[in-house]
Amino acid sequence: MKLKLHILFAIAVILMGLTACQKSTKDQLVGTWHYVKTITKDGATMRLEGTDTNNEDGTYSDVANMVCTADTEIEGVSVQIKMGFSFKYTGEWTVNDKEIVSTPTSGGVKVTSCRIYDPSDGSFIVELTGNELKEFSNEFADDLKEELLEASTEQILVLQENKYVAESTDEDGGKITCTYNRLK
Repeated sequence: MKLKLHILFAIAVILMGLTACQKSTKDQLVGTWHYVKTITKDGATMRLEGTDTNNEDGTYSDVANMVCTADTEIEGVSVQIKMGFSFKYTGEWTVNDKEIVSTPTSGGVKVTSCRIYDPSDGSFIVELTGNELKEFSNEFADDLKEELLEASTEQILVLQENKYVAESTDEDGGKITCTYNRLK
């Protein structure tokens, strides 16, 4: 009987130790993560690649680059526009069970390139450069300022030591799934 009690006690101690060693969801998400997202909306394709750094104190920073490709018309002529952007955000993040809520406190966007192509054969037509690109970037950033500072929520679908998969919902109700890989 004493042997059984010792074995049960040993098992209980081991299980308590294992439970105590388990990290919370938030602790598992602290670190720097690389991601690539491809989003299609209103006929435009956006490829976003960036790095999120989630700090223990509940703050985060996000640096990303995006290329957006869209077919449109300019003065009645069909064209394809390819625009490059760089984004930089800082803010606060929290975890509620399996949900990450990010609330930006500051952010910025810069248009890094704007090229126009003929969609029928992909030939280059024109590119914004210099002051034209700078003015366009400033106007674009002003238009997006409020939108950039909106809170976002992602549902955690998979959480592993060096990777997690999360899903968010865009304003049209579409699902966006993204895989994050740990850098540090």
